[in-house]
Amino acid sequence: IELNNFTIRIKDDQKLKDFHFLIHSLNIKTNETKSKILFNVKNKIAIKALIFNHQKGSFLRDQLLEGDYIVDYNKIEKIISVNKIDITISKIPFEITGQFDLKKNGLFYLNIITNNIPFQSAKSILTNNINRVLKEITITKPININAIIKGPLSGGEPTVIANWKVTNTNIGNSQIQFTSANIAGTFNNQVNKNLAPHDTNSSINLSKLIGNWHQIPIETNNIQISNLTNPLLKGGFKTEFNLAALNPPLNTENIVIKKGYGKFNIYFEGPLTNITENNTRLKGSLEINNGEIFIKPIKKIITNTFADILINNNTVEIKKLTTKTKEGSQLNITGISTNSLAAIPNSPGKANIILNISSPFLDLNNFSSSIQQDVPRFKKSGKNTFSRIDHILENETIRINLTAKSIKWQKLIANNLKSTIELNTGNWQLKNLEMNLGKGTIVLSTKMITTNNRKFLSAKYQVNRVKAEDLFYGMNSFSLPGISHKNIRGELTINGLLTTKLNQQGGIEPSNIKASVNFQLKQGRLLNYEPLLKLQEHIFKKRNLDSLYFATIQNNLSIEKGNIHIPRMEIATSALNLFIGGDYGLDGKTKLHIQVPLNNMIKRNQSKKMNSSSNDNKGGTSLFFKALSDKTGKVTIKIDPKGSQYKKEQIAH
Repeated sequence: IELNNFTIRIKDDQKLKDFHFLIHSLNIKTNETKSKILFNVKNKIAIKALIFNHQKGSFLRDQLLEGDYIVDYNKIEKIISVNKIDITISKIPFEITGQFDLKKNGLFYLNIITNNIPFQSAKSILTNNINRVLKEITITKPININAIIKGPLSGGEPTVIANWKVTNTNIGNSQIQFTSANIAGTFNNQVNKNLAPHDTNSSINLSKLIGNWHQIPIETNNIQISNLTNPLLKGGFKTEFNLAALNPPLNTENIVIKKGYGKFNIYFEGPLTNITENNTRLKGSLEINNGEIFIKPIKKIITNTFADILINNNTVEIKKLTTKTKEGSQLNITGISTNSLAAIPNSPGKANIILNISSPFLDLNNFSSSIQQDVPRFKKSGKNTFSRIDHILENETIRINLTAKSIKWQKLIANNLKSTIELNTGNWQLKNLEMNLGKGTIVLSTKMITTNNRKFLSAKYQVNRVKAEDLFYGMNSFSLPGISHKNIRGELTINGLLTTKLNQQGGIEPSNIKASVNFQLKQGRLLNYEPLLKLQEHIFKKRNLDSLYFATIQNNLSIEKGNIHIPRMEIATSALNLFIGGDYGLDGKTKLHIQVPLNNMIKRNQSKKMNSSSNDNKGGTSLFFKALSDKTGKVTIKIDPKGSQYKKEQIAH
């Protein structure tokens, strides 16, 4: 028998079958005996369609089948069989064994084996429905396949069981890639034998995957994708790895892991897409040992990092995390993240993260710049990874409960700090920071918000009965020119409000500050204060102006555009009483009005005068001076011809 350029099509719409072949050449020679016929076949046939179910698509669509083989027909059993025949499908060699039972309700069986077939070629011989699941997957090395296809000749979808394996390959999709991987797997479209073969009854199993995710070794023996209509993933993996290997997948310059050792176990059960809390099961654990991490926004290295973290469905719990900075701060952290699946980009909702941080000693100078500065922007690699660090920092709600037995901030050493910090979509809020400074307390609440790509800071503060010299020393004299902790003594109480715009580096510029300051200083003392020493060049040369005790003084100051505005107030001291008001320039532009009553010339009980001081006192006949600073900040004292007018305006106001 010889056929050339001949078409055969067997189509049964009722049974959803369509077998369509274009025979380029077919040569058959027969050898018949009493019980069988042997067909010596040589063919070149294009398979246009091999459809067992129209809804699923065609196997071997547009594939060229070539071979020279023997087909055995048993006349008594009515069975056609082939045994390890060699054919090629689109030039790729296959070995096929099988039989077809031609009796009524007969079955067919095929065993197809091929080695070193490119993954793309393997996908091309499968149906569209199977390819829909496999289309996003890439495998770089050829694979070995051993498949069994069986079912009724009368119609219906056949059972397909395909075992496959590949070694030393790269495998993955757009989200994750494994390298140097050894893989073994199975495809089965009849997982439940009591149900018919179907996409919903199908699964792809990875019985073995050993490889590397970036430089992290991964091993698993049970990953399954089931129900190819609505694919569900079930399985997990475990790994032990060098922490520094996390740097490439993290894909962020904000965190650089220097060293350490980690263990990670994860199990996932849920859909491949549209992941929600209700349809997903997730369990895992992460251990970190002796980690060393560089945090770029604050330019600090944390060392001796140990962590025990658990993942349970939508919750991530930090059971224990301890770390130190090289400067000596120690952090003990516990915490929990709820609605954690929302941390995955494009997932609904927001993750809620609560961290509890305690420390025996905390140097806030190591961390304050992280509050001020933006997370630096940089050009990430175009390759998608599981990195979500920047996404979390910028988009999720984070609450930090902070306590410390002792803290250092600038030069200030305080005790018993407690505070709550909230970060929400790039903004942050410091709530009710409280700490002890000596026998006094400091309370602070601040908020930073972003508007039109500019950052604004607001603060409410309260200082209660703190030693003035300790506060001035600790806060570097608040950058005030001409006065420091060496000049002032007393018990200080302050409360007020502050707002400012932050500069591009996240810092505060004096010219941007707007603030109100209500202060009271008790049992005060002023030592070697330059404006008074300058005043002594003109009057009171025999009085101890270099060391003055003074009565309680209080005032409501305002700060704006680099100036501290001081309403007129009386300062009654152990040597004299005077009135002072005007502007104290943070940028050197000082213009202070000083009124010195002439009754200071008379010796008197100054302690009595100290007890009767008031900002509303007129002061009687007085000398008026003004303290002016030049461009360098140096203060000079001059006669003030308009001093009396200034006094009247202030009293009237």
